[in-house]
Amino acid sequence: MSRFGLFSAGALSFAIPLLQIKKILQDSRSFALPCLPAAVTGVLVDEDRPVPVLDVELLHDNSTCGEKSYHYHVLVESEYGTLALPADLSVRIVSEQKGTITTALKDYPPWVVGIFYCQEMKHLILNIDFLAIEMTQGFWRSTSEADAARRHQ
Repeated sequence: MSRFGLFSAGALSFAIPLLQIKKILQDSRSFALPCLPAAVTGVLVDEDRPVPVLDVELLHDNSTCGEKSYHYHVLVESEYGTLALPADLSVRIVSEQKGTITTALKDYPPWVVGIFYCQEMKHLILNIDFLAIEMTQGFWRSTSEADAARRHQ
């Protein structure tokens, strides 16, 4: 039986397999550092290690690019190390039997591996390994730079 952590960040509702969740931090502080990839909003320190905080707003079509503050950080393990995803207060752990899972259609971006429908809500199941490598290696730099340029016009 699989279990998922269900989270939201603004208009984005997402699910993470419970086995990939390291811990959930409340009101943790992140720090902006120079020369971070555009999709990394900052770094928080957990157990004396820096953890990149991904800009989950970039994962949603109506992004506000880091303008919202979140009360939680979900620390997740990827093949490339620990990452932090910001989240709102709606944190729940549920088993897959509480909902329905479908595989992601070709219309979804590669960081979505499936859809988990639970209590009439749609949660995107995130591919944490894809997000870890692509978002921290500058894959989204051109998109976020273009968005920033449009905001400053």
